[in-house]
Amino acid sequence: MEAPKLPSFIRQNKHKSFEFQPRYYSESKERIDNLRQKYHGTEEGPKPERRASMLRDEMAQNWKSGRQSNVSSSNRKLLYIIVGLAALTYYLIMN
Repeated sequence: MEAPKLPSFIRQNKHKSFEFQPRYYSESKERIDNLRQKYHGTEEGPKPERRASMLRDEMAQNWKSGRQSNVSSSNRKLLYIIVGLAALTYYLIMN
């Protein structure tokens, strides 16, 4: 026996279902394609291994230069805050 349903101003959400539709995947075809690219390369540019190492080097360089500029700007902001707090403390103590 179910309880009677009373009208409600609060709407209760129903559970949401997860629908996953897998793509077609052929392990042998992918292995063959990887071997073909490894030994023959592509006409568009360097072999995948070289392209990956170039991309990795470029990303590392960008990360290092970006990190150095972020560190210097944060250090500068910290210095301004310390100087401001020291000036405020000096002003409050002398008055």
